[in-house]
Amino acid sequence: MYMPQKEKTMETFSTRPATEADIPQLCPLYWDFHLYHVVGLPDWLRMPDRVEVREQQTGELAKGLRDIIQREDAAILMAEQADSIIGFVEVYLREDEVHPLRVAHRYGYVQSLFVTEACRKTGCGRALMQAAHDWARARGAIELQLESWDFAAGPLRFYEKLGYRTVKRQMVASLS
Repeated sequence: MYMPQKEKTMETFSTRPATEADIPQLCPLYWDFHLYHVVGLPDWLRMPDRVEVREQQTGELAKGLRDIIQREDAAILMAEQADSIIGFVEVYLREDEVHPLRVAHRYGYVQSLFVTEACRKTGCGRALMQAAHDWARARGAIELQLESWDFAAGPLRFYEKLGYRTVKRQMVASLS
């Protein structure tokens, strides 16, 4: 029998755009985000096996985050509680090219959404997605799009609860 999970309660958190000063706190969260997906998709993703590789990747990550924060058509929106970052959503503004066979859209695109394990099921993810909706709407977007890895403990049900629907599916068959 299915029993709905009750949402955890927690202290109040707030959302705001990330600044360059937040990058040292964001980098470990991005690694946790990656590890979450590695655990769910070990045939597709992996963690660096050497410390120096992870350090190099962290340097590149920090540079990439700085670039995103400086862009006009992108944002990293964070959830914060007691001066700690507990989640983030990375969102971009995109526009389809005009094509005679497709309807062009100006839309927000969620690249990444992550909430620390301790803060899941508290409304934090929902608040971050609302912040992404608001950010995209303020820039003339008519919808928010995202892609999601599909695995048992993945976020697909969360997105469906927020009203997202599948419009395209990528499928894979192993040849081994």
